Amino acid sequence: MSHYNYLPNNICTPMFEERKKPNGVYDKLAHAFTGMGANAIANAELNQDFFRFNFEEAWSSNYSFRGVDSKTYTGNIFGEIVGQSNGTFIGAQGNHYIGPDPSNPKQLDDFTKTKCTIVLACPSFATPAISDLFYNQICTLSSIRDADQAEEIGSGTEVVPKEMVKSLRNSGDLDAIILTGPSLYTVMKRSKTLSNQKDQSSISPPAKRNMKKRSCAERLEDVGEPLDLPIVPNVSADDPQIFVGAEYDHRLMPDFGGPIFAFRKAKLIQPQWMNIDNELIVPWKNYDYLRPGTLIAATICIEVFVMPIVLGSNKFRKIYHALITSLKVIAESDIAITPPVPFLSAQKKVRAIQESSSQAAEALAAIDWSTPMTPLSASGSDRTLEDDEKHIPSQGLKQKKVKKQ
Repeated sequence: MSHYNYLPNNICTPMFEERKKPNGVYDKLAHAFTGMGANAIANAELNQDFFRFNFEEAWSSNYSFRGVDSKTYTGNIFGEIVGQSNGTFIGAQGNHYIGPDPSNPKQLDDFTKTKCTIVLACPSFATPAISDLFYNQICTLSSIRDADQAEEIGSGTEVVPKEMVKSLRNSGDLDAIILTGPSLYTVMKRSKTLSNQKDQSSISPPAKRNMKKRSCAERLEDVGEPLDLPIVPNVSADDPQIFVGAEYDHRLMPDFGGPIFAFRKAKLIQPQWMNIDNELIVPWKNYDYLRPGTLIAATICIEVFVMPIVLGSNKFRKIYHALITSLKVIAESDIAITPPVPFLSAQKKVRAIQESSSQAAEALAAIDWSTPMTPLSASGSDRTLEDDEKHIPSQGLKQKKVKKQ
């Protein structure tokens, strides 16, 4: 299977096998997210840990969510990146919809907004604990749409939703999460209102809903004292132009070019995305560091945009966004891809923006992914790693049925 069509569990390599070993990445990820409380999307509950809040002007129907501290709710989420055919768009075009005729595409210009989208699925060869946590993430995000749908039925409102969860397979079960990045380029304002733009992702057929979370019978033991990692790494003096909010020449994107692009002043914007070495991922390296099969953790906030389909009618379109505020690669992928080559090497420092931070982001940043977990049992000097794997007891989460309150 090519990287374009990649789905988890389709390919088994030594790098994927390494993740599920005792005290490996999966065990550490499960320990970390289980202990985060509502800072992890998997553990959060709508109308208990976060609440709906209209964030636009009084006339607008758009809304976001706030936490119990009255601040914008942010939570941590994880998953494995799937291929482009399943909705991941991290190139120069982002999620821009070119229209039905490729020979006459809708152009990207200085006034057009486009963003990257990253679709996450349950990681390959996941342990029971990882599988349950990923499932619970989908439950939390799905519950937002479930609550809206109940309200719409009561009011007789007809809504066409574009959700942040979807089904990758024909079973109809929700099994993937759609993350939306910040604006890929700077955008100039027009003097008149733009018509609504469709994006590259199509509307999925109705999926099975009203999902119930799986519970954990016992909490995993603490990993130990984590290192206090910075949310944004220090930038090397050899490359001082790379920082969160830096702006670069749009031609640096390896797939820039052709009739789709009509940029004159648009600049690439550096997001708060980090690789496994805690270095910022420049946009023209997305293809390399965020290739299919990569395991990531991200801090997100949730926003919903409501637009009338026909003015004056009771028909609306709702677009649900799980917006990435920061992202970290947890485990790399060795799926073969074609390395990107920047069109230009010149970069230009224009401005800096304030680093985004939140309680959820700080909880994620505090985890030291580079060091092994404290062994679950002592081993003698004559024991091998293979012996340890045979004797260390499983620390997965037990699953039992509970009633949702």
